[in-house]
Amino acid sequence: MSDGGEVIDRLFGALANGEVDAAVACFADGAKVWHCFDCIAHDKPAMREQWLALVDNFPERDFVNARRQPIPGGFVQQHVMTATTATGARKAWPTCIVVRVENGLIVRLDEYIDRAGAFDPGPDGLATTPGL
Repeated sequence: MSDGGEVIDRLFGALANGEVDAAVACFADGAKVWHCFDCIAHDKPAMREQWLALVDNFPERDFVNARRQPIPGGFVQQHVMTATTATGARKAWPTCIVVRVENGLIVRLDEYIDRAGAFDPGPDGLATTPGL
């Protein structure tokens, strides 16, 4: 692994804190983010707009229960994305990302998230991938 996952920790920490520009700074120029739900490789400006919408629509966000495995040039990570809506409803989504890193910055991130697969993290607020 070219880094121990520090760049993805910075990315998700920034998004959890609503710091969109800090999240964008985790990506190299020319980086792409591909989503399984739209099959488009988005560039940094497009991701900035999407993350601004995420922050606007979900006042609280977090990325928990991370499990990371190194691969050549990066890593694969499974985690649970949690969010609270403006009405206070809590939701969670199991997610898998494949990340390529060069010179400490993300050059490619492929995200596999089933947006229809949201679940309620329960009254204790603990969000772990169901079935694990």
